[in-house]
Amino acid sequence: MYMTNSPLYVISWLALLKIKAVAVFINNQIAGPVLLNSLTTANSRMLIFDYELVGPLEESLDGIRDLGYAMYSITPEEHAHVGFKEQNKDPSARFFDFMTWRQFGAEGFTRESRRDVDIGDAAALIYTSGTTGFPKAAVMDHGRCTMAPSAWAGICKITDKDRLYECLPLYHSAGAIIGIGQGWMSGSTVVLARKFSTTSFWKDVREKDVTLIQYIGELCRYLLNAPENPLDKANNVRLIFGNGMRPDVWSKFKERFGIETVFEFYTMSEATTALLNLNGGEDGVGAVGFRGPIVRAFQANVHLVKVDPDTEELIKDKNGYCIECAPGEVGELITLADNKTNQSRFVGYYNQPKMSSAKLIQNAFVQGDQYMRTGDLLYRTKDHFWYFADRAGDTFRWKGENVSTAEVADTLGHVDGIASCTVYGVTIPSQDGRAGMAAIVLKDNYWDKDNGAGIKSIESDGPQAGMELAPVSGPKINEKLLDDFITRLGSHASKRLPSYAIPRFIRICEKELDITGTFKNKKVELKKEGYDLSKVQERIYWWAPQGRYLPFGPKENSLIHSGRARL
Repeated sequence: MYMTNSPLYVISWLALLKIKAVAVFINNQIAGPVLLNSLTTANSRMLIFDYELVGPLEESLDGIRDLGYAMYSITPEEHAHVGFKEQNKDPSARFFDFMTWRQFGAEGFTRESRRDVDIGDAAALIYTSGTTGFPKAAVMDHGRCTMAPSAWAGICKITDKDRLYECLPLYHSAGAIIGIGQGWMSGSTVVLARKFSTTSFWKDVREKDVTLIQYIGELCRYLLNAPENPLDKANNVRLIFGNGMRPDVWSKFKERFGIETVFEFYTMSEATTALLNLNGGEDGVGAVGFRGPIVRAFQANVHLVKVDPDTEELIKDKNGYCIECAPGEVGELITLADNKTNQSRFVGYYNQPKMSSAKLIQNAFVQGDQYMRTGDLLYRTKDHFWYFADRAGDTFRWKGENVSTAEVADTLGHVDGIASCTVYGVTIPSQDGRAGMAAIVLKDNYWDKDNGAGIKSIESDGPQAGMELAPVSGPKINEKLLDDFITRLGSHASKRLPSYAIPRFIRICEKELDITGTFKNKKVELKKEGYDLSKVQERIYWWAPQGRYLPFGPKENSLIHSGRARL
């Protein structure tokens, strides 16, 4: 299913379930080699697509044909032959308009025809977000597709009187399994948006009398960065739920939009359990879950264990077992995956047995047990709240200390003027470990968008004074505001972060950071480009020996590479 958000998406999935077929949700933002890789992994026979996505399909049409796919689109008649060249002579796909449905009866398939479907059978394949490479297809069985949304509906006390605003992509488990699934289980109404939009979000919420909102990743930050409106609190939303809301956004979002309760949780498509934080007050702001000693004693299915941040290998004791982390100590989250119950069943990735096996560890605490490695670093407090720290591959080591990119990004996020920020480690010749670098997108008021002539020189008296820059395309920045921001950023970082965690480089981005369909920042290209002036045309600042951020150019680059400048 290569489709956009629409009722047809839900209808198509239900139709496939009724005939015991497995729906494969393809990210509608991908094309080219990544699309072909997903289609190859799926090993399917039929591709259902939307007419809006004909363009990306045309780019890969020969490859799709070679894979043996039959292509179908349920399409409004006026768009029936959009995009595919020589459609009538050599049809690459069959287009059906809505009237075609009238040819079919309404009796459907009987329950008897699905009698042999088991709770452990696959109901859908959902690809991981692909932040670090080609996506992998996680198998979602019928058990997960029913238990997870049932649990959410129960915890949030969702009834048929509720209305959920769903703007997350349905090709992701959050939108499909939780968002649409809770509607099936509770009878609530799902107000389905084609896509997320900051301009139409609250207008839709008010007009449709929405009571629940689902979020993910940086979605709430985008809404918070939008201009304030007198109607911000004019809504009937009683609860928002999702995962990935950063602590620096949490309280501000609740206050501005009049939200009473936040239900933050931690899980992943292939995980065997979840952490939950149903939060209506100030305790546990930013936590992804709460697990007290009683719950942990009777449901010991999640653990935080020590891991080497450089090799990502689990640290073992003298007997070869994992070592649990103490409160406040960051470790990797592992979840029980012994396949003895429906809750602990790990299905893995479709057609990728090696990758599935690589996620599992045996004999973690006792002989014969089995756990799944999440690849996520968390910590828990003495008050039993659990907090997300970082992705295992994102945490880096600098000056002999471990640096959490998520923690640094959260800290910098409190500086006024930042629209979005992502932190990553970059290598420096002749230096051990990786130095921190932050890519920052400034708010709109920092840019003169009517002037796209580019910046040729600096004429301010701030930290950039006298520095010549190469011409750059795009909008011109307000130099005085930028000077003030850079000064405040350096001051904030030096006061709030340990010296080793202060980003050594700052990149001021002229456009929004690339994100996945689930609103996670993509870091692969940023890491590759680093502070290389031949690859980065945007402004870069460095943490100079004076203890503040200054412009970074060829001279400064030479100082670092020759070892004459200390970082």
